[in-house]
Amino acid sequence: MAAVGLVDAASSLADDQHDPATLVPMDRDTLREELLESEGRVVLVNLWATWCTPCLRELPDLLALEAESSEADFRLLAISMDDASSEGWVSEFKAKHFPTLASFINAELDMDTLVSVIDPVWNETLPTSYIFNREGEVVKKVQGKKPIAFFREQLIAAGL
Repeated sequence: MAAVGLVDAASSLADDQHDPATLVPMDRDTLREELLESEGRVVLVNLWATWCTPCLRELPDLLALEAESSEADFRLLAISMDDASSEGWVSEFKAKHFPTLASFINAELDMDTLVSVIDPVWNETLPTSYIFNREGEVVKKVQGKKPIAFFREQLIAAGL
C-alpha cells in the first residue's frame, strides 16, 4: 500500500472530517487552534507512537469511546509522536492496524515543543492523555495504559 502524504497544515481540521487514512501534521500553532475550536466539547488528547506497545493496546479502547460518543459532545484528538520523517511508515502502520483512527503527527523538531502547549512539564511518557472539559481546561492527565472503564469515568467527570 502506498503511503499517504501529509496534508497542508493550514487546512481547517476542527470539523473532524479529515480522511482517517491521512496523517495531518500538528505543530504548536495547529494544536492551539484545534483546542480552541474544540471548546464546548469534552476532548481527549492522546499521545501515541507506533513503537509504544501500551499505546497500541490502548487505541482500540479510545476508538470504542469515540464510537460510543456523540461527535457534538466528544472529540478524540490523537497525535502520533513518531518522528515526522517517518510519516510514510506511520501512515502504512496506521492503515493496517487502526484504519479508522483520524490522527495527527508531530511536526515539531521534538516532542516537548508540541506537548508544552498543554503540559510544560511533560516527562515524555507514552501513552499520555489529557482530558479537557467543555471550557477547554485540562481536568485530567493520564499516563500509561488505562482500561476503558477508567476513561469512561474520567470523561463523565469532565462533563460528557
